[in-house]
Amino acid sequence: MSDLEYEMEQEAPTREEHGLESWAALGTAERRVLGLLFHKHAGQSFSSLLPPEVWAKVGLSGAEANLAFAMLRRKRWISSVHKSWGECTYYIPQSHLVVLTLVCTDRANHMVEVMNEPVMRVICEAKPHVAAELLHLVALIEREALPLTSKGTIHKRSVQKLSTLTMLSPDDFEDLNIAYEHADLYPVHVVILLDMLLCLNLVQQTDKGFEIRQERLQQWISLSWSKMHRKIFQVCMDRYGDSEPVMQHFRYQLALLAPCLNGWYRIRNDQDHTKMKSWLVALAGWGFGEVGETADGALAFRWLMNPAELMDIHSSARSVEADVVRHHTGGEVEETFAGVYVQPDFEVMVPPDVSPEVCWRLEHYCERMTRDQMSIYRLCKERVEKAESVAGGQKRQSAVQFLEKYSYGRLPDHVMAALTDWTRDCETQTMKQTQTQTQNQNQDTVSLVKKTGSNSSHKSSSFVYHPGVQGLLQGRMKTAMTAGPNSASLHMEGVQQKEPVWSLRKTDVPETWHKEWRKYHMSTARQIALQAIEWQVKLGVRKGEDTFVLIPQHVKGHERWTLEAWCLLDSGESICTPEWRTFTPEGWDTMRLILPDHV
Repeated sequence: MSDLEYEMEQEAPTREEHGLESWAALGTAERRVLGLLFHKHAGQSFSSLLPPEVWAKVGLSGAEANLAFAMLRRKRWISSVHKSWGECTYYIPQSHLVVLTLVCTDRANHMVEVMNEPVMRVICEAKPHVAAELLHLVALIEREALPLTSKGTIHKRSVQKLSTLTMLSPDDFEDLNIAYEHADLYPVHVVILLDMLLCLNLVQQTDKGFEIRQERLQQWISLSWSKMHRKIFQVCMDRYGDSEPVMQHFRYQLALLAPCLNGWYRIRNDQDHTKMKSWLVALAGWGFGEVGETADGALAFRWLMNPAELMDIHSSARSVEADVVRHHTGGEVEETFAGVYVQPDFEVMVPPDVSPEVCWRLEHYCERMTRDQMSIYRLCKERVEKAESVAGGQKRQSAVQFLEKYSYGRLPDHVMAALTDWTRDCETQTMKQTQTQTQNQNQDTVSLVKKTGSNSSHKSSSFVYHPGVQGLLQGRMKTAMTAGPNSASLHMEGVQQKEPVWSLRKTDVPETWHKEWRKYHMSTARQIALQAIEWQVKLGVRKGEDTFVLIPQHVKGHERWTLEAWCLLDSGESICTPEWRTFTPEGWDTMRLILPDHV
C-alpha cells in the first residue's frame, strides 16, 4: 500500500467524526486559527503560519495561534507531510472542507446568492449526464480495445473515434486550462473522460493499452445513476477545477450554499469572472446544471442535480446550516422500474430513468444513435451475435429475454424473430463450450476454492476515487499529498509537539510577571513588554477598574518609551474588532504577562 493510500485509510474513519459536533468541540482559539487558515488556503498546502499581525486582528497572540495550530494537528483537522528535502508542509484534509465551508463562510464572503429576478438568457445548456457517457466509452473499450503505440500513446484513429462518440466537446473544457501530456494529440474532453475512468478504477493503463477492470465495472454498473454522479462529481471537484484557493472556495460554496434544485443563483466576484465561468460551463458539459446571464451581465447558475447528494453531505452537517437542510432532508431514493420502448424499425427508445444495468446491456446489443432526454439505440445483428458469443458459457438472459423483461409492451413479432435467428447459432456454440468448461472446472474446484477463499473479502473492495490517484493528468488540488510517495513522506499525527518558547523559558523570568497584577518601575515595565513581544504572548494592563488585554507589537524609546499594540476590550468568545493603539507606562496602574496555559 502506498503512503497516499495509507493516509486515505487513516482519514476515512475520521470523516464522520469531523462534522459539526467536532467543530463545536474545538476551543475558541482553535476555531479562529482554523477559520483563518481555511479562508487563506482552502485545501491547498502551506508551509508556515500567518504573520502575528493577522492573528492579532482576531484577538490571538502568536503564542496562542501556535498552540492552537499544534492542537489542530493533534486532532487531525490539519495534516502534514515532509518533503524529500526536509521541508514540512501542511494542509486541511478534504474531508473537512464541507463543514468548514458551512461554518466559516459569512455573508460577506459569499460568492453565490439567491436571485430575485429571472435570468436574461441561458448561455450554456446542460448536456446529458456524463455517467452514461462513461458507460458508452467503457463499452467501446471492451468491444474494440484501446491499444497504445510503441510511443505509449493512443492511436490517432482511436483518438478520433473517442472524440466523436461522446456528447462532450473541447468547448466544454478548454477554458479550464488543464495541462496534460500529448496535448497536440488528445482533445481535452477525451483526456477528461479517460482520466475519469482511471480515477474511478474502471480501467487501468498498461504498457499495451487500456484494460477494463471487470470486477470494478460490475460494482459500478450496479449503482444507481445518483450514486454514480456522486463519485464522478468528487473527481471533477478535485481534478479539473482551478487550484487557487479562491476557486476552491467557489466550487464548494456553489455546491453547499446554493442548494436549491432548479433555482437560479447569481455569481458574485467579477475579479475571477473568467475562471468561474469556465467551471460553470464544465458543470453544464457534465450535465450537472445550466449557466445563465442576468440583465446586468452577471453569471448565474442552476443545479439540475441535487448538490447535497453530489457532495454526500452528512446528516450531522445538514443540521447546522438551515439553508441546506430545508431542501435536502430526504434520504437516498430507490430507483423504480423503468423500461424501454422497442420499435418495429429495431430502434429502442430509452427514457432517462432507465437504470445503468439496462443501459449497459443495451450497449452490447445496440448502436447508440442519439442521446438526449430520450436516447435512441438501434438493435444491431453484429452486436447481438458478439454479445451472445462472448458469454463464455455463463448462464444469463438472451437478447430476447432481456428485451421482453425490460421493455414496455410486447416485442414486435418480426423483431423477436430476427433476434431469435441472430442468437440461435451462438446458443448452440455456447452450449458446447459450456459442457467442455464444466468438465475442466470440476477437476479444479477444490484447488480453486483454496486459492480464492482467503481473498473473498477483496471482491467488495471499493472502486472509489482517491485524490492522489494517477490518471492522464495531475490533480489540480495541489495539496501536499498530491506530490506522491517519492517526493513526500507522511507525517503521522499524535507525535510529540515542539514546546513553545514561553513554556521552555518561563522559569527565566520572575513568576510575578505572569501570575500577579503589580505595578512596576518604568524600566521593568518596558522589560516585561519586550518579553511579551519576544514570546508573542498577550499583555494585561489595568487602569482603575478597567482591564485591557494587549497584543504588543513594538516598543519605541527607552527612558520615555511607548508601546504600540492591538487592544482587545473583550478577549472571550465574542470578540470585538481589535484597535491599534499607542500606550505609555503612565497609562496603566498594574500589569502582567498573559500566558496561554490552555487554548
